[in-house]
Amino acid sequence: MDDWGIDELINKGGVMIMNNGEIYKESIGKLLKETDDIVFKIRVLKDDNEKMNLENDKKIIELQGKLMETEATLKDTLTKSKEEAIKTKMGWAHFRIMKDKIVYTDKTIEEIETKYPSEADNYIKISKSLKLDPLKKDIEAGNIVLNEMSRVPQEKKFEYKYTG
Repeated sequence: MDDWGIDELINKGGVMIMNNGEIYKESIGKLLKETDDIVFKIRVLKDDNEKMNLENDKKIIELQGKLMETEATLKDTLTKSKEEAIKTKMGWAHFRIMKDKIVYTDKTIEEIETKYPSEADNYIKISKSLKLDPLKKDIEAGNIVLNEMSRVPQEKKFEYKYTG
């Protein structure tokens, strides 16, 4: 006999049961119960992990605060030195020169098209994309037929739910 009682179900009183659903019903039930037990154990471990990590999380927050304070002090110290960069045996600190940030407005495209019409193609990109939801609905309903479209059959997706 197997672990799940399939042989017992098949050979009740020497009569073969022909309904596949009945043959495997008890086995499926046991497997569903096992999955529920495993999920429960995982949840318990995650809860334990949360409790164990709570103290570490507090320490991390404290250290992050201390790091921010130390970095602010480091920046202030470099500022007071009136130097752009200072190198030590332990490392270095400097103020890096950053490029200016360019901010574009809603009217930038119109301005380029007006002031520089011959250069507009170099600066303006026009893009097109498909509205997939309405397209899919119309294709599935048979409202439109496209030669440049194909279907890829998908395998059945296995799902389960333990309701015990």
